[in-house]
Amino acid sequence: MHGNANGHKKQASMKTFSCFLVILTLAIYAPAQNNPSFSQYMGIERKFNPASINLSNTIDFSIVARQQWVGFEDAPSTQIFNASTYIHDIFGGVGLNIINDQLGHEHNLSVRGNYSFPVQVGVLSHLVFGLGFGFVSRTIDGTQLIYDDPNDPAAILHSETFLKPDFSFGIELIDPNFRVGGSIHHLYRSLNNAGIEFTPRHYNFYGSYRFHDVWPDLTLEPYVLVRTNMHIMQVDVSLLAHYNDRIWGGISLRFGDALSAIVGYAITENIRIGYSYDYSIGVNRRYSGGSHEIMISTSLPGFNRTRIRPNTPRLFN
Repeated sequence: MHGNANGHKKQASMKTFSCFLVILTLAIYAPAQNNPSFSQYMGIERKFNPASINLSNTIDFSIVARQQWVGFEDAPSTQIFNASTYIHDIFGGVGLNIINDQLGHEHNLSVRGNYSFPVQVGVLSHLVFGLGFGFVSRTIDGTQLIYDDPNDPAAILHSETFLKPDFSFGIELIDPNFRVGGSIHHLYRSLNNAGIEFTPRHYNFYGSYRFHDVWPDLTLEPYVLVRTNMHIMQVDVSLLAHYNDRIWGGISLRFGDALSAIVGYAITENIRIGYSYDYSIGVNRRYSGGSHEIMISTSLPGFNRTRIRPNTPRLFN
């Protein structure tokens, strides 16, 4: 019986790994996008997928700060705050996601509340559905803009703020080694109907697979992320190594834009810090000093009456 169980586990692992390879191939060749990009995306899926949540009895917080293209005046500067938890009494997870983005003379603020609902589809596998609702505020300082035609009727000559509702949907399949998900942001408008006052619809697809004990206490995790608005596309591929679940590091390639080095350390069981540096390989490589990004995350005891100890950090049993 023990041998049969091991055989079934190996077959399941090969199937999920094969799915990951298919997703990777589609990601590279799929037909993106003006939402802010992050190099440590593999730790902040909740930023772009309302279905991504730790299904355990913890309240999880994360803060990410990114300074892009050092050396450019008015270069992009972005901060994220995320909080989420699983609540057994409502059979789902709730979360709050706030993104503050400054780009030149444009300021964007996104606030979104999330709800996720998990469905058990295997012994250790869950399919999670997520919904997000909030708003996006975009402010453009027209006093700093220069126009070829000052009499252009569409010109913004003063500081103007545009406020629009924001809806999102996501889905994620998780098991102890494999994870794949997708989400749609800014359902309020399609690309064809987008305007200066709101962001066009965005699609996100990602997948990862963990190879345990490739060396004593060493785990490898390849990861792929695709972002698209069906007009342009951005593809990120990364490889991280985790040592003893305490230290991690790796590289990430954002095609046509940057090569990133990533390091991280678990200060305590519940406090983790990560840092990444992007070396520009795009058209701005001669002028940019690169990009810096720092992430801090922590977990606190949750609201559930019974302490839940899942088999993996992302599974509720």
